[in-house]
Amino acid sequence: MRVIMMNDNFYRSSGAAIAIRRISEALSDVDYYVAGCDSGGLAEDLSWVPGGRFERFDLKSRNPIRVAREVLRFKQVFTRLQCDLVHCHHRRVSALLQLAGIPVLYTGQLTFPFQLWFRLLHPKRMTAVTPTVMQNLLETTGQKVLACIGNPAYFPQAPPSIELDRVKCKAVCVARLEPIKGHVHLLKAWKLLCARGYRYRLALVGEGPLRAQLEAQSLKDGTRDLIEFIGFTRDVASVISDSLFAILVSEREGQGIVTLEAAAMGRPSLLTSVPGSIDLLPPGRKLRNAIEFGNAIELADVLEEWFAHPGDVIRDGAEFFRYLKQLGDAKTIADEYRRMYQRVLGKATRADPSIV
Repeated sequence: MRVIMMNDNFYRSSGAAIAIRRISEALSDVDYYVAGCDSGGLAEDLSWVPGGRFERFDLKSRNPIRVAREVLRFKQVFTRLQCDLVHCHHRRVSALLQLAGIPVLYTGQLTFPFQLWFRLLHPKRMTAVTPTVMQNLLETTGQKVLACIGNPAYFPQAPPSIELDRVKCKAVCVARLEPIKGHVHLLKAWKLLCARGYRYRLALVGEGPLRAQLEAQSLKDGTRDLIEFIGFTRDVASVISDSLFAILVSEREGQGIVTLEAAAMGRPSLLTSVPGSIDLLPPGRKLRNAIEFGNAIELADVLEEWFAHPGDVIRDGAEFFRYLKQLGDAKTIADEYRRMYQRVLGKATRADPSIV
């Protein structure tokens, strides 16, 4: 089986790009190629792609003639490589390829508002990473997805032990420094905690256009000595291991890779009550979670509660580990996608050669 893994870009800080890499690496018996569009000047990670197996197509150009030519070129490459399927994680690109008669399986990574073009042109073969993304696709397209298959993470057999005295006053937020991730509100909450007399520490892992603004905000708030801006790092695990819990207070999520990675290390995540994130909350948790996006006061109150009860945080971390291990195990997800590819191609062979 030969599959092209497709996304608009492979930004090294993108959860979708990380998921595509892990899916590709786990599918050891699938012959895969990788394709992208314009990187937009972002730092991409293509180190995992075998030599000669990546090609870029300008499918997001504003010039329709240019797009048409690139679609034709893609189709020629797809035919020359004798590929069976494109596994695409970008909805506009997947719609374009389907219009060209190219076999496409689209994986929805995020929720989107209703748009008529997607209602009319959505891919006919779709999966979703969480139940809320699945419901969003049904509501915006009128079509059920084939399956809900999450993003992969690597879980050990048991959660690692946690040195409570070393980490009890530390938390970590791993996210791109962009408005959608809610850092401005997180820093406001840290200012409130500081005003209440607490000296908790926060590690911010991530790169993005808001860094200078956020550093200035923390300096103005008087929390600069409590907040560490780590920037981009490939060793996220070591930062998580130096923290009691993780925080992801986004306005919109699909299925946060960082929440899975924190769970794999026995750390719970404090999340916002938004689609995608709410799917990752274990039913057996004890502490308050799923707070309102943008509510810095509520966020500060819940943070204060978590830091005040580290034993409960560790207990919730074990719940996150058990719950998400069954949802995000990399081998399990690879097996599910392998079966999905076979299902889609099997249906195409019998009834619909172009899968459109």
